[in-house]
Amino acid sequence: MSGRYERKKPQKAGGWKKPVLIAVLIVVILIAALVVAAVVYYNSMLNKLNRVQVPTIDYSNLETEPEETTEAVTETTVTTEETTVATTEPHVASSADYINILLVGQAARDGEAERFADTMILCTVNTYEKTVTLTSLLRDTLVQYPNYTDTNGKKHSGGKIKLTSIYHNGYICTNSTADAMGLMNLTLYKNFGIEVDYDVEIDFDAFIKAINLLGGINVELTAAEANYLNDFHDRYYYEVKEGKNWLDGSTALAYVRMRKAEGDGESDIKRTARQRQFMEALLAKVKKMSLSDVQNLANEVLPLVSVSMTNSQITDLLMKMLPMLSGLEIKSSGTCPVRARGYSWGDMVDIYGDGQIHSVMLYDKDKNVAYMRAITEGEGEIPETVPIQD
Repeated sequence: MSGRYERKKPQKAGGWKKPVLIAVLIVVILIAALVVAAVVYYNSMLNKLNRVQVPTIDYSNLETEPEETTEAVTETTVTTEETTVATTEPHVASSADYINILLVGQAARDGEAERFADTMILCTVNTYEKTVTLTSLLRDTLVQYPNYTDTNGKKHSGGKIKLTSIYHNGYICTNSTADAMGLMNLTLYKNFGIEVDYDVEIDFDAFIKAINLLGGINVELTAAEANYLNDFHDRYYYEVKEGKNWLDGSTALAYVRMRKAEGDGESDIKRTARQRQFMEALLAKVKKMSLSDVQNLANEVLPLVSVSMTNSQITDLLMKMLPMLSGLEIKSSGTCPVRARGYSWGDMVDIYGDGQIHSVMLYDKDKNVAYMRAITEGEGEIPETVPIQD
């Protein structure tokens, strides 16, 4: 019969789900692609670094002199931790809170054989207290050169030597930065109880380039510092004055290496103080950089830097430090070694027994080991018996 009503077949319930699932799948694929692209880009940036495979040091099987000092401090720490667990007392510092990164500015330029450590700054990251503590290692310190087996398996006998020469002596073992860093790390532990986790090396050219890419750094100069820079470097640098000055890369390098300005009687003390002041200003500026600026800086500077860290270790360090940035405090602990009664900064010593007198810095090993273990591993309070320099 015409005009007969025909019933439509009912649609299956849930027919709308298929296009929704497809849309969700596309979004997931796009997100995954972006993540992969970001990871690839991130790793490509890190791969610009010069990697150095530094010999591993098992600090747990090493001893530092004097043994009594280190053991006593360690026992105190263990006892405190047991009390903390039992009574749920506030957090007690332990070595797990600390990351020690040794930054070495080496003086060699292209084609030069010498690899002396011109600048040594230990950056101690405390992940619990959200601090970075800068400690300058004095290059003229007379240290015990430990017996060392290089990366080729050759054994080298130790002796007395200036700390700055340790880096060079390690380098010439195999003509590699790996042994420069390895011997320096072993020396710092044997003489001061410092356990270096990671090493970073930057040369003069990389330093100048990095500062210029940052747009320079503002630094407060004394009249003596300004006069020295103007008199000594007048052919190369613009004129500076007492007070706050903007320093480009070349002038900044002259500033951090300066040690003969008027009043620099204890030249390495004043020089390292300037270096820490400069590092504090540098880190404060980097904290405020935009992501694009950080990318540009990394792209230019990373190929000029040598590190002992793998990509995963760098990532782990970044993940620990990123939450700290907003409240990060940058501190200075002064120098290592620190002043101790009965020890002076400018002793004249015949180091090699050849009649040649060298100006060196002597130190009280017991007190300095205890001091540095407190700063770098959280073992007890910083000893008040070790006077800190002015």
